Formats: sequence, C-alpha cells, structure tokens
Amino acid sequence: MKVNSKKPKKQRKALFTYKNHQKSKLLNTRLADFLQEEYGLKRLPLKVGDQVRVITGEFKDFEGEVIKITKELRAQIKEATFQKADGTEWNPSIHISNLIITKFKKEGKDMDPWRSSIIDRKSVFGYEFESELKGPKKGKKNEVEAE
Repeated sequence: MKVNSKKPKKQRKALFTYKNHQKSKLLNTRLADFLQEEYGLKRLPLKVGDQVRVITGEFKDFEGEVIKITKELRAQIKEATFQKADGTEWNPSIHISNLIITKFKKEGKDMDPWRSSIIDRKSVFGYEFESELKGPKKGKKNEVEAE
C-alpha cells in the first residue's frame, strides 16, 4: 500500500493501518558490510535477539541485542538504557532505520528457516554473469554499439 500524500497525518494513519504482510516489508534493516558480502544481500528483516549497531542519535556507535520490536517500527536494545530520577532503568525505543544488523540471533545451520529461505530467494550469488543481474540500458549507447 503506497501513500501518495505528503501530509504527516495521512502517513501516520497508513503506518497504523498496515496489515502484517505490509508491515514486514518496513521491518527490513540494513546489514553490516561484512554480512552483505557473506550473504549477498543489503537488507533483511530485523528479529528479536539480533545484535545491532546504532548509527545515529544519542546512542550512536552503540552495539547491543534487540529485546523488543514495537508496532511503530522501533526497537528496544538491551544495553541502551536511561536512568530515571528514582533510579530505575528503562530502554528507549530506537527507530529501525537508525540500526544496522551486525550479528544474527542464530547463524549457520541453526539459522531461522524463515530467514534462510529469504536469503536463498534473494541472494545474488546464484548468477554466473553480471549481465544477468542488470537489464538492458536505455539510451544512445546501445544504438551506437549495434551499428
């Protein structure tokens, strides 16, 4: 479901009225560079138990484990805490777009079957030639090469 309006009110309403299969697309989080090279993907859905690094905000360059993912596309990180005036600690919610996955909850043979099926389906390592990855380019270059 694409929202054509730029009004914040309609953007928020669309976010709250998304169905689960639409919201799962929004949960995609960038992978760290070494994971991108290993799995051949740039983004995967964030899950509870993943190790993440915060890239912007007050907790920048902070690494920790995801405890909870809220409906508003925010994640709570175990090691990122604030202390209240009465001494209790609480975990602030950080938007998913400000996170990078650095380690999966389970890797290798123990990896979640749902996540491994996504990797098998979307990975670019099955191609032998780069020409299979890219479509034909539009423009005058193809016309000149054909002549």
